[in-house]
Amino acid sequence: MSTCCGRPSRPAPGGSAADAVIAAGAFLTAAAALLLLSPWLLTGGRWQVRHPRTALTAWFAVFGGGIAAALASVAAAILAAVSGGTAATAAEAVTVTLVAWVSLGGVGAVLAFISLSAEPLSQSWRASLARYAPAVSRREQHPGYTLVWFDAPELFACAVPGRHPEILVSTALQDALTIRQLQAVIAHEHAHLRLGHGWAVRIAELNALCLPRMLRAGRDMKRSTLLLVELIADDTAAGQVGAVHLANALAALAKTTNDPGLELRAERLTLRRWKPPTRRHLPQLAIRPTDAAVERIGGTY
Repeated sequence: MSTCCGRPSRPAPGGSAADAVIAAGAFLTAAAALLLLSPWLLTGGRWQVRHPRTALTAWFAVFGGGIAAALASVAAAILAAVSGGTAATAAEAVTVTLVAWVSLGGVGAVLAFISLSAEPLSQSWRASLARYAPAVSRREQHPGYTLVWFDAPELFACAVPGRHPEILVSTALQDALTIRQLQAVIAHEHAHLRLGHGWAVRIAELNALCLPRMLRAGRDMKRSTLLLVELIADDTAAGQVGAVHLANALAALAKTTNDPGLELRAERLTLRRWKPPTRRHLPQLAIRPTDAAVERIGGTY
């Protein structure tokens, strides 16, 4: 009895490379969809003003999702190149390898751009604050930050994050506000430090620099972040000191500086019901009012 022995059948070309290319395209499409749809979804209506913390979280969730999708697309392209041996044709293998190298080159270019752009932003910020250094009158050490008082005619207060966080306050601002109002303003700046708003603003600025100007996502995220961190700090300070003190401080500053944004923020605080102040994380100020402040409030504080 004869036995018929045929050649072993050749396995069909694997689909690993093709599947990886499809996955890369799907991740890239998801990243593009988040990039294009996020401004439309996150800037409509007034819900951001009512719920600034939720809105900021949503913006950075979309941002993180877009970054994750883009990186997954690159990883899928690299997987396709590694699996090039299972490609159906030589042309397919060359194509997926080229896509992988282009993807890696794009990631490298973006990282290089971010590295080059981050330092000038930091230097610009430090240079803008350095002009106040000669006018510093005293420093007060507080847990987690230093309160820096300086002589200047501008109504000015800002939080300076970093390894040694500081809150800068001008004597003009001290003269313009009551003790409670000044404490509310400093609580607002302390909230910026405690909640890490400096990082949020930096990421939003870099994102706006990296994306083409024709796309709304970068500009809208930066604009929304700058507004939302202020509203979040307002809410935090209002919950600590009392909304009435912060609202009065913002209203007084708006009247002096003719800034409608401050007036709108003050009005926003008055339209909401607040619980009694918690006094948690409230900066304790070892200050006395200046002569101008004493004269303005009738010699008492």
